[in-house]
Parts: sequence; structure tokens; C-alpha cells
Amino acid sequence: MVTCPARQRRGLGGLVMGALERVVERAYDMGALSASDEGQGLYLRRGWTPWKGPVGTLGPTGPALMPDEEPPLLWGGAALDPEHALLIDWRDGDVF
Repeated sequence: MVTCPARQRRGLGGLVMGALERVVERAYDMGALSASDEGQGLYLRRGWTPWKGPVGTLGPTGPALMPDEEPPLLWGGAALDPEHALLIDWRDGDVF
């Protein structure tokens, strides 16, 4: 999500995130996103929490950890155990 610089700090990002969070709460066990340095504050203020464990992918050859990858922010993932890796589906290109 990006807001035009001339429209920033007017609550538009919060409106979009509020709608997204309601979708996650109604339809999913949790949500995850990668945040830019500039956008991370918005998500943290809204209650998204940084994943504390390892991250990686689950692909055709099995799990592959990505130790250099920035961990995502989670919505609704408080019950997850950070001792276990958070794996996403593998895909070509930038997976996170």
C-alpha cells in the first residue's frame, strides 16, 4: 500500500488497514505483511506484531529457511510459537 505524499497523514492508510484487518478477522486465522521502514510505524501502532521466529518457504523440495529475510508483521498470530518457522508458499521471484 502506498499513499501519495500529498495525501499522507490524513488517515487514509488507517482506513484501508481497518478494512483489511476486518477481512482477516472474519476469514483467516492470521494476516502477515512485509513493511517498508517508512510504513512499519503505521502497522505497529495498529497492533500488528513482529514475528520473532525464523521465516522461510515451503516449496517443491520442502522447507527452506531464509535467515537474511526480514520477518513479517502479523495480525492475529499471537498463539503461534516462534520456536517454529513461519513458512510461506514458495513462488518464483521475491517470495516476501
